[in-house]
Formats: sequence, C-alpha cells, structure tokens
Amino acid sequence: MTNGVDHTQPDVGFEFANDPGAPRAARAALGRLFPDDGAFAEDVSLVASELVSNVVLHTTEGGHLHAWDDDPLRLEVHDHVPMLPASNTFIHDIGGRGLEIVDGIADHWGARLEGDGKTLWAEFRRPV
Repeated sequence: MTNGVDHTQPDVGFEFANDPGAPRAARAALGRLFPDDGAFAEDVSLVASELVSNVVLHTTEGGHLHAWDDDPLRLEVHDHVPMLPASNTFIHDIGGRGLEIVDGIADHWGARLEGDGKTLWAEFRRPV
C-alpha cells in the first residue's frame, strides 16, 4: 500500500447505481469474504452499508465498492462528487450519523479527493 492507495486488484469489486437497494447488494457482495458470520463480518458490512448509503443519498450516479481481504481488511467506496463529506453535528436531525458509525467501528478510516470524485476508505484489523 502506497500513500493509502492499494494498487493490487481488489478481492471484491462491486459497481452500484443510485439505487436504494445498493447497500443491501453491497453487503451481499462482501459476504463471500466471511465464511462465518460474526461480529467482524457484521462490523465490516455495517460500515460498507453506511458508505454506500451515503453515495446513494448524496449523488446521482452511484459508485463502486472495492474490498481487499487482508489484515487489515480494507474497504473503499468511490463516487463522482469531488467534495469531502462533513459530519452532521445537529443532534435533532434524522440521519447524518453514518460517519460517526464508521468512526466508532473501523480501526482507521479517511477520505481522499481524486480527479473524478472522492474515495472513502475504512480498515478493520482481524480478530485474533
């Protein structure tokens, strides 16, 4: 991995449209990485769902999810909007807590601007 970018082929690649069913489909695409359900699979699936949901809610074109089955497991979700996300700080708003969930679950996460949009990434250490 160089500068937070892994140049190897992902173990899971999933393209999605701006479709409310995309988060569920993303979780299903990741399912082959988890032969046994458990807390680790649930955590990774929840973060993937949150990141894909953000793309569906805040873009018109959809995006793609990539995952590398390593230690740490790495997820990347890319969309075509070249604006970094901002955390919602209004307590009474409905929604807007996705990045707080990501922050509370992932071991590391971040975002980077790219020529054609942005990528949000999250890493998860495997349980011992």
